[in-house]
Amino acid sequence: VVPLMVESPLQGFVDRIVVVDCDENAQIRRLMARDAESEGQARRILAAQSSREQRLGIADDIVRNDGELTATLEQVEKLHRNYLALARRRGEQAADDSR
Repeated sequence: VVPLMVESPLQGFVDRIVVVDCDENAQIRRLMARDAESEGQARRILAAQSSREQRLGIADDIVRNDGELTATLEQVEKLHRNYLALARRRGEQAADDSR
């Protein structure tokens, strides 16, 4: 997990980037609850990070995390199945290439 992948040279070493996203108000509420921060401090923390637009701009896949937990879990399970299929195809391709 690299929360600041936007600012990292590691992008070239990964096959896909998944971003877990929620709206800014939800981010602020969660920061305030998690870290007992004031709203102003929570906004400053977010302002110091890559913008939501930057994160979404590099994403191959996006998990929306501003609804019900079951909806988030469904998205994660679907991505997991897709990633397993991608890995399987990549393994098959590598085996074919080595013949």
